[in-house]
Amino acid sequence: MRKVSGLLKLIKRSPFEKDIKEIVGFWPKDTALYRLALRHSSAYPFRKKRGERNNERLEYLGDAVLDLVVAEALFYRFPTDDEGHLTKLRSALVSRNNLNKVADELGLPNKVVANLMGNQSESIYGDALEALIGACYLDHGLKKAQFFIMRAIVEPFISNEELLTSTLNYKSEVIEYFQSHKKAFRFEEVQRLGEQHNSTFIMGLYVDDALEARGEGTSKKKGEELAAKEYYHKYIVTNG
Repeated sequence: MRKVSGLLKLIKRSPFEKDIKEIVGFWPKDTALYRLALRHSSAYPFRKKRGERNNERLEYLGDAVLDLVVAEALFYRFPTDDEGHLTKLRSALVSRNNLNKVADELGLPNKVVANLMGNQSESIYGDALEALIGACYLDHGLKKAQFFIMRAIVEPFISNEELLTSTLNYKSEVIEYFQSHKKAFRFEEVQRLGEQHNSTFIMGLYVDDALEARGEGTSKKKGEELAAKEYYHKYIVTNG
């Protein structure tokens, strides 16, 4: 009987509820919250004083929830990284560019209700994403909002090694370290693999003429960055 009841409930789900389930990963309880989250202020430009007409307040709430969840996730995921690195990662994760990109991948440009009349700005989709987070929080609580944030924003970012490395800029970190400690260093090609048009570069980081770290990348620059990352975690983090 329960299975039949559950099946009937699923059949009765509206297309909008199914869209929200696809986006956030769980069924909405109060669909009005999610409809509001996807309503830009331009949809009702002259009716702001008549109750909740747009997603601005939900965006405000979602922004705060996003900051909390991202900060906690980075704190536990990178236990040896200092405050500076964690701050850089958080800034990149919650940046307008990244949120706009995630919103686009989730299909929000096709879901947001707006009346932009040619003055389209991609930021409205990142704003709507934050408003959706606010809706998830009010509808289901912090755990579900956290699930959505981790699934859609945090995990795709921190699982991208190249994106992580470029965000943290380990090369600048180690150069600053060497300069402050008056150490001689250089990056040098150790080996090149593959064809000329499709090469893999193995770059070495030499400190006082000793090879201390290696990095492998599709360009010398990427190889140097990865060598710097290895040195950073091997020596700078360990020795403080």
